[in-house]
Amino acid sequence: MAGPMPTADAAADADAAGYPNQTYAWYVVSVICIGYIFAFIDRIVVGLLTSAIQKDLLLTDTQMGVLQGIAFALFYALFGIPIGWLVDRWHRKTILTIGMTVWSVMTAACGFAGTFWTFFFARVGVGIGEATLNPCASSIIGDYFPAKTRAKAFGVYVMGTAIGTGMTYLGGGIVFGFLAKYQVVDLAFFGEMKPWEAMFLFVGLGGLIPALIFLFTVKEPARKDLAAKNKGKASWDEIKTFFKLNRRALICHHVGICLTIMSIYAWVNWMAVFFDRIHSWGPAKFAISYGIPGLFMGVISALSCGWLAVKLKERGQVDGTMRACLYGCMGVVILGTIAPQMPTPELALTVFVLAGLFSNYPSVLALTAISEITPNEMRGFVTSTYIFMVGLVASGLGPLLTGVVTDRVFGDKMQIANSLSLVTIVTGIAGSLIIAYGMKGYRESLSRVTWGK
Repeated sequence: MAGPMPTADAAADADAAGYPNQTYAWYVVSVICIGYIFAFIDRIVVGLLTSAIQKDLLLTDTQMGVLQGIAFALFYALFGIPIGWLVDRWHRKTILTIGMTVWSVMTAACGFAGTFWTFFFARVGVGIGEATLNPCASSIIGDYFPAKTRAKAFGVYVMGTAIGTGMTYLGGGIVFGFLAKYQVVDLAFFGEMKPWEAMFLFVGLGGLIPALIFLFTVKEPARKDLAAKNKGKASWDEIKTFFKLNRRALICHHVGICLTIMSIYAWVNWMAVFFDRIHSWGPAKFAISYGIPGLFMGVISALSCGWLAVKLKERGQVDGTMRACLYGCMGVVILGTIAPQMPTPELALTVFVLAGLFSNYPSVLALTAISEITPNEMRGFVTSTYIFMVGLVASGLGPLLTGVVTDRVFGDKMQIANSLSLVTIVTGIAGSLIIAYGMKGYRESLSRVTWGK
């Protein structure tokens, strides 16, 4: 979990540039990664429990798509913009500690939701809390690591999604498989709860642990890579000028990556349902089967993408970060489209696992790219505009669109495989083409960087 330790040369370079001790820096990114693990579990555990929730609350696929996506993502996106603005001006450690606490408590609250609307508002709270994560993490990691090792640091951070997915499916599958043997679970102080309700409670309360570790052991770093005239505080005119000057790079970055991540969220949230309906693998069997290989591939994805970006840049490709991102997006689209069409559950699982090898490329390299072309005092805000797109388009519409296509286009819940493939190929190809178009603009943005030199 601590991530790759810095080499002597890397540590010396960091010291010379005035960055914090790199051993401690890797500890910090590891703690944030643990927070991200719980955040991602909170985000996708609904997918694992979908069948049980639908049975008890009598919800359609479209309604579950709303709970998986829009209920969380809309407010995750809307609150991200003001939070990103605040991150550039206030104590980032405090903001993230509050966010961790909010998303954990609201996840636990999902366990007490007895109707669609109470569940909806609990998921809204999860989204608001998690809106603090990426702007704070992007800004903090940028101030703990020099540009040379920053992609690897973001890789360790985003590794939280891989571990969170693995823990959701493997650990969640085992725990839920055990709880599902009982109609109700007696939790003493909390009273009797259904198995899926108890799962939300356990996951939510567990998320308070990294919040406390972060609060008491992580230091607020000094801000670096400043470029604004008023150092440490960019004016609205400077922000607007930056967006206008870099509009091709930023628009293609935001839209292209978000469309690709949209396809990832579609199958992450509906995989358990797909295996249950099409291959008669219950949530526990699917989760245990997917958990270990999925976690393994996700970790490799998170770490290898940073390595590939560095290697491409060492070979003279200055746009190595976005080039590596594009390669990963193409891998996601191809394998994610094929996987649901496999004739047996074993083959489908294998291809989904292979798709995981590329699943973290967009997330890791999106944050790295922003840090490469954006000065420190705008990183929180620029990151929040990207998170706005991820929340609204990827997290919000990916799961919802899959449910709508199943209900409205095919009109048959047993067509979930075709829904997943259709959503993946349409959004994924569009995203990859937009990223490719934006490469020239990204190189132009890199050429304008003056800070940190």
